[in-house]
Amino acid sequence: MNTAATALKILMALFLVQGLIKFFVFFFVPYKVRRRQLDKSYGNKTSATKYFDNSILVVLIILITLLFLSRSMEYLSFITGIYIGATIIQVYFHRFSDPLAQDKAPSPPLSPIKTMSYAIQAFPKKPWKELLLLTIVFLWGLYQLLSKGLGLFS
Repeated sequence: MNTAATALKILMALFLVQGLIKFFVFFFVPYKVRRRQLDKSYGNKTSATKYFDNSILVVLIILITLLFLSRSMEYLSFITGIYIGATIIQVYFHRFSDPLAQDKAPSPPLSPIKTMSYAIQAFPKKPWKELLLLTIVFLWGLYQLLSKGLGLFS
């Protein structure tokens, strides 16, 4: 197995575990705790993720590069996955079209992403279908990576 493929498999296993933990946090960490963290992250800003957003773009480019270098990229699977992932996120965001009550809304300054972040934390169950689909795909992917990809169990 080439080094790029091994690195990609390990990184993707870690990212899938991280994605599954996010779902757990949404449903089992109380709203007050999540809200407190959100208020702390945003403070008096309109974005809480500018540095993360730029950094994750670099990580995504690294993942795509590793995929190309692993020589295991199959174009149809790749473009189908990109399309499905982007569409799931789009539909996920559409679930938050209702205005937020005053007690759930963020304090100014406001931005679309800040309002969306507060809506997601206030009502994480709204996109339950999309979260269920992502959870199933992530669990299946993690199983495939650990069993077939890394040979940890069969």
